[in-house]
Amino acid sequence: MRYFPLSLLIVTLPTLALSETWSTPGRPSRTPALLAGPVFTYTEGLGATQLRGVSGHLELGGSLPVGYEENELFLMARAGGGVPGFSLSAHGGLRSVFEGQDEWRTFVDLGAVVHVRPDFWAGPRVGVGIRRTLTEILSLHVVLGGQLGFGSGLRLDVELSTGVRWSL
Repeated sequence: MRYFPLSLLIVTLPTLALSETWSTPGRPSRTPALLAGPVFTYTEGLGATQLRGVSGHLELGGSLPVGYEENELFLMARAGGGVPGFSLSAHGGLRSVFEGQDEWRTFVDLGAVVHVRPDFWAGPRVGVGIRRTLTEILSLHVVLGGQLGFGSGLRLDVELSTGVRWSL
């Protein structure tokens, strides 16, 4: 269970690289994408490990287009330090992207998160964000999210993440 996020990433990335691409008439090509960036988290917790404080993480993952518009399924692995020390987690779900003005798009993330280090927590994750398209294959995003974890006590995280999305 200790290497669960890394295992998910190793299995997911080749699948994303070999995935089929498709396009909708009148829309840009929809392809799998790689996602990466820093995350800053404030954590509060009760239970076996008393948590309270700020931490920084790096996350790496990928996404696959689903449905209509620019909606996608995503899976991210996250590693970092701060409170409560070195931590590993994975989160994923559906990113529902809304129409916007030219290169600006807003979106909502609905999914789940699993923390495997330093203790085990799992629960729902929700995020809202904005994406700025720079080129046909490159865009930047900012997400404000919240997580609730159950397992080794109760855990609540509020996060601010930024990153880049590179379409394959």
